[in-house]
Amino acid sequence: MAKKIVTIGLCEGVENILSQKGYSVEHVEQKKILDILKKEEVEAVIVDVDDTVKSNVVISGIRHLYPGLWIAVISSSQDEKLISQMLKAGASNYVVKPVTEQNLIPGEEYQRFEEASILDAKSQLSPTTLDESKKIFPTRFYNAFFITEYGRLETLRAERYNKTFSVILTHIEGFHNLKRKLEKKELLDFLKGLIQTMMEVLRNCDVIGMVEDKKIVAVLPETDYFGSCISVRKLKKAIEQITTKGGPYASIIFSNVSYPRDGKGYGELLVAAENRVREQQDGVWVKSGLEDKTFWEIVSLLLEGKAEGVDTDMASFDMGEGFDFSISFLDRLQEMILQEILRDPRKKGFLYLGVRKISPNLPLLKAIETVGTTATKIFVVGEGEEGRLGIQNAIPLYLADPRLLETFFIFLLREDFSYAAVCRESWGGQYSCFHTVDQYLIEGLVSKFQADYSLQEQL
Repeated sequence: MAKKIVTIGLCEGVENILSQKGYSVEHVEQKKILDILKKEEVEAVIVDVDDTVKSNVVISGIRHLYPGLWIAVISSSQDEKLISQMLKAGASNYVVKPVTEQNLIPGEEYQRFEEASILDAKSQLSPTTLDESKKIFPTRFYNAFFITEYGRLETLRAERYNKTFSVILTHIEGFHNLKRKLEKKELLDFLKGLIQTMMEVLRNCDVIGMVEDKKIVAVLPETDYFGSCISVRKLKKAIEQITTKGGPYASIIFSNVSYPRDGKGYGELLVAAENRVREQQDGVWVKSGLEDKTFWEIVSLLLEGKAEGVDTDMASFDMGEGFDFSISFLDRLQEMILQEILRDPRKKGFLYLGVRKISPNLPLLKAIETVGTTATKIFVVGEGEEGRLGIQNAIPLYLADPRLLETFFIFLLREDFSYAAVCRESWGGQYSCFHTVDQYLIEGLVSKFQADYSLQEQL
């Protein structure tokens, strides 16, 4: 049975092209289109904007009821305002007349109309801007107009097929260690290197573009929040290498969000990503310049209360001598974190528990045995003899470092909740401590911990 495509408006030459390719074409009056779509299985809709009254209303009505349906718009106009209006209404593709076999029908290599429409649109949306971008940046890098429309289409796909997708915002803060202003060519060379690196790290299906000056967006289809965290980790590592090879050292902030966790549409996701950039700018990690310090240097600054930008999301305190708290309080705190994981074991995440010394009689091990199967990976860190002790539901990390013998810590990073606490014995049974729910600080601490001890990155 031939796949059916309906047309609205004159659509001159469309039926001849489609019928030769084996499609069944039916012309439909615009007022009857929704009835046809409701009763019959239709592969696509083609709308002749030049011969359709209030075509944007027609398109938005179809798109609202049928989010995944491919809708092509044809017109003799190349006006960017009209193109934008049609795409915002819900069109998948905009084809400038005269229609041809090449610009109207997806090729055999395309599996879905949605994918083909995005690729076809690339050559027609905002041609002036795209041409200029291609002169400066590598291929597969798009302008703000295209990336916005792609994000909108990705939202519709995710909504219809109950999928998730993520957005990574890369914000270039500025350049350091420079005694002069960067020349235009130097800046462009840096941007090209940055973009090229991002494209090498991210997948071929991920779409990357510039939304405005010094802000690059990547849309990651069918990627959940933790998947985007992994991508950010890879980007940070790769970009750290290109910024330390004698060129300008750039301060870059990454912000990742996902649908529907952080927003119901691309616009909301971009706003959420912008807000997280500002949160990081105002946070402890950036203001205190912790990126350039080692794990234990950072811990010392936090324990001594010398970090800048500290707010209600973080606090330093003492416990032990002269207080009702004891070392059992730390055991209880670790058990409470495990109980938090048990509330919803399906939530992805990881937990590092620093216990000073791993031994069979450790109270924490009995609590871990009750956890069972969970999507949160648990690591127990401390001194001990590797291979002597198997821990059920957790992975032991045996590290020989005297600093670990005087330090307890908890690092929890999950989809819905983050928490960190560090307590170091000072004297007479007294402990200096800090704890925080600052997600960016926790991510930074874990990254430094993994790097300083050459641990495999875990997310």
